[in-house]
Amino acid sequence: LIMRKFTLFISLSFVSISIAFAQATDFTTDDCNGDTHNLFDSLDAGNVIVIAWVMPCGPCATYSLPAYAAVQSFSSSHPNRVDFYLVDDYDNTACATLVNWGITNSMPLNTTFKSPDIRMSDYGADGMPKVVVLGGSDHTVYYNQNDSHINFNGAQSAISDALAAPLAINEQQTNKLG
Repeated sequence: LIMRKFTLFISLSFVSISIAFAQATDFTTDDCNGDTHNLFDSLDAGNVIVIAWVMPCGPCATYSLPAYAAVQSFSSSHPNRVDFYLVDDYDNTACATLVNWGITNSMPLNTTFKSPDIRMSDYGADGMPKVVVLGGSDHTVYYNQNDSHINFNGAQSAISDALAAPLAINEQQTNKLG
């Protein structure tokens, strides 16, 4: 009996650790065009946000491209609902450099940020690149991968799950009225 209680305690400890990063961290910051974005407002509106932190570097492009392609795969079926945020890893690369890097590496349709307010450490271990998929009015993290573990199918599946997340009651009522 003591061993079962200990095993249950250890199991619950691991559950609480894995849930620690299950919710997005809010931010309000300007993108490289000077437009202000609030993460929770965007998620509450039913949007899905895919964030890719990059250095920028060659391997960052290689491993970020599957997530970018997954976002683009929803452009027809869910127009303007899935956004790709290209974010400088540690806020030390100029916006023009980031924008040009995205274009050069076949990721031209993104919202680019150079901001200390969007921290990859809020989602566990840093990694180059790091990609998260965020969605739902409960601000859930549906995908959280670093470097070579980023893949198209995983990101696309996470985006689908995030798009299927129920809206908050207030948004459901507003959508029925509108």
